[in-house]
Amino acid sequence: MASVPVSPACEVFAGDADLTWLLHRAAQRMRAALDDAARSHGLTGARDWLVLSAIRTGPPETQLALAHAVGLDKTTLTSLLDRLEARGLVTRALGSNDRRARIPSLTAAGMSVQRRVARARDETEAAVLCDFSDGERQSLRDLLARLADGDGRKPPGSCI
Repeated sequence: MASVPVSPACEVFAGDADLTWLLHRAAQRMRAALDDAARSHGLTGARDWLVLSAIRTGPPETQLALAHAVGLDKTTLTSLLDRLEARGLVTRALGSNDRRARIPSLTAAGMSVQRRVARARDETEAAVLCDFSDGERQSLRDLLARLADGDGRKPPGSCI
């Protein structure tokens, strides 16, 4: 599991318990650990896995809608999908209503990789959160889900 080095200047922020800084550092730590897990399964990092997961769990949608869902610009997503398609993990079909639109879907190999990395993600999260009690882990999830949701009307996504 990779650790993110902390410079002495960064420690000043953490000591102030600034919420934005703490969330940033926690996300860095989780992202570094998930990057390692994703790379151990042949992906280039966590972002590949997030895209595979969004395709798997969401309804079929255009690349543009997928880019919005995972928070990537369309050019970055296109390059990522090109790489995943070249590895045989996704395919892209023409949209039925708009032939310019592309609808990505997982291949059997893509589904397999996504599932394996999801299991590795669970193990990684357990390792990162091993010092937390079951109740603390559940409270953290509940609070972060509420924070991520924002408007309280929809459940948070499973992978974004």
